[in-house]
Parts: sequence; structure tokens; C-alpha cells
Amino acid sequence: MIYTAIDTFYLTDEQLTNSPSRKNGIDEATETSLRIYGCDLIQEAGILLKLPQAVMATGQVLFHHFYCKKSFARFNVKKVAASCVWLASKLEENPRKARQVIIVFHRMECRRENLPIEFLDPTLKKYADLKTELSRTERHILKEMGFICHVEHPHKFISNYLATLGTPPELRQEAWNLANDRSSIGTWWKERRD
Repeated sequence: MIYTAIDTFYLTDEQLTNSPSRKNGIDEATETSLRIYGCDLIQEAGILLKLPQAVMATGQVLFHHFYCKKSFARFNVKKVAASCVWLASKLEENPRKARQVIIVFHRMECRRENLPIEFLDPTLKKYADLKTELSRTERHILKEMGFICHVEHPHKFISNYLATLGTPPELRQEAWNLANDRSSIGTWWKERRD
């Protein structure tokens, strides 16, 4: 059987209810919080890396899909978020170097945990370990997606469909803003469950 991006994009209610995280004892509220946190990390890193919104949205979709197949108990949310940003930047043809992604996530972590921001020397073992982990996690994501990572976002269709329907420009702008709103992707999981 040949799978397409559409075949692997939608999730059943069964997949949402019986997620691997839930099977590992993570309650729904914690799982939702971790999903929102991961999407916030992706959004913030994307801004700091000066990436287009489409890259951040792709990273967030990859993040959600990965955790529909793997548990938060087994895979660190920060490492997965970093790898999703790195992979999404390549998929959306705005690639960033591993070094750039590692440094941004390192600084974000230092800032979020009120630690002094230290220079991350690429010649040190700590940097080499982070780079290895970034690549390893990217491979896990690709494997879980079956190497089918194309994400079709609604952005390019919104203006055309609404213009065809003769809607006012204000409504088109509002629809565009909703598609771009990071909280709409971050809370997608919770809304889908309700």
C-alpha cells in the first residue's frame, strides 16, 4: 500500500484518546500542557531564527503527529521541538544549520530556567552531544512519519476561497490571522478532544 501525506495527516478519535503518553500514565491535562509548551518552543525558536510562519506551523504539525505515535515519557519535549524546527526549516526550503538551532534552543533554555547564558563552544563535548541528539531525534521523527512529511497549510487557500465567495477583506484578514495564530495550533489538541 502506498501512503500519501493526506493518508497520514488526519487522526482518529481512537488515536487521540489512547495516545502513547496516556498509555504511559500521563494524564490528559499534562499531555495538553506539554503539547502547548512544545508548540511555544517551536514558535519562539522560529522567531529567533527569523523563519517564516509556514516553517513554524510545519514544525508544530510534525510535533503533534510525532507525539500521537510516541510518548512524552520516552522522548524529551525540548529535543523533539528542536528537531521539528530543524526538519521543518528544511522541508519548507528555509534551512538553518544545526549549530543555529542548537544555540537558539540552548539560549532559550538558559533564559527560561534563569541560568546564566553561557557561550556554547562547538569544540566541546556538550555541543557534540547536542548535535548528535538533534540528528538522532530528527531520524526518529522521520521514521515515525514514514518519511512522509509534506504538510499542506491552509494559508495559501484562505484568500483565494474567501475572495471567490465575495467575502469582505476584513473577514479574509481575520481568517488569515487565525491560521497564523500560534495558540490555535498549540491548543489544537485540546479542541480536537472536546
